[in-house]
Formats: sequence, structure tokens, C-alpha cells
Amino acid sequence: MISGSNVRIPAHYHGSIVGVTLAFMGLAYLLLPRLGFAAVPPRAARWQLWLYAGGQLMHVAGLVWSGGYGVQRKVAGAAQALRSTEEIIAMGIMGLGGLIAVIGGTLFLVLGFIAVFRGRARPGAG
Repeated sequence: MISGSNVRIPAHYHGSIVGVTLAFMGLAYLLLPRLGFAAVPPRAARWQLWLYAGGQLMHVAGLVWSGGYGVQRKVAGAAQALRSTEEIIAMGIMGLGGLIAVIGGTLFLVLGFIAVFRGRARPGAG
């Protein structure tokens, strides 16, 4: 049960939004060739989705773990007053997961732009 004003609340929000975002990323990969653009190579798409999903899973897990120790939301930096090694490790996992997710999100944009700018797909492709 989520209670209080700690970082478990944004963990829940992030987890919900990530599921929807992954669905739309997959839909984009499906629709690009059907709209006449080049198809994204399946291996690259899988890597991108796993990077984004794995990074966000770490991000959410770090937030939940930190929230269990009472780390407050809507504060950052020294104002967080991380008191224990566990809190610092959990917030580190959250940050590392966020970085991995940003890499996955950036890869999605790169793959999408390449597919669009590569031009129209050949007939019968996709």
C-alpha cells in the first residue's frame, strides 16, 4: 500500500507511464513500414526496448526501495538528507536506471529518425 509523502508515489507514476510508453514505442515500430517508411531493424528495436524498459525498472525499483526508507519526494540534492548507506545505494540505482532509460529513449529517437529519413520502404518490405 502506498502511503505518506515519499518517493514510492512517483515510483508508481513512473511504472504506469512506462508501460504505456513501451506500448507506443512498439506501435511506432510496427507502423513505420506500414506508413511507407523504412523498417527499424528488429535487433536494434529489441535492444532499444530492453534498454528503456530495464532502465526504467531499475529507476522505479530504486524509488520504491528509497521510499521504504522514508526518502521524501519533491526534494533534491542535500535537501534529501540521505542518512544511510541503503538510502544512498537505492537512490544510486534510481539514478543509474534513469540514465539507462534516457539512453534507451534517445536510441528510440535515433532509430525513428533514421527510419523516416532513410526514405520510403521498398515495395513488399515490412
